[in-house]
Amino acid sequence: MKSEAGGNFGQCRSCGARIMWIKTKSGKNMPVDPQFVDYRKVAGGKERIVTPTGDVVSGERSKAGEADGYGYISHFATCPGYRKS
Repeated sequence: MKSEAGGNFGQCRSCGARIMWIKTKSGKNMPVDPQFVDYRKVAGGKERIVTPTGDVVSGERSKAGEADGYGYISHFATCPGYRKS
């Protein structure tokens, strides 16, 4: 199944959640949560948002009226089974 952003859907092997794969500008496939989030660019922002075109942006979630764009949150940030160092 394909998404509007061209990503393929799958299932996380660690937690079983539905994920979507987006190819980043660097050519790597990144697992993301399939729900869109609005974001605001913030230098040194705590969240990494992956845009539908594959850019990875530092920022934070925001309300739609204050947003610089929309994208997806990396599944690495939300997966309870992912080992964080």
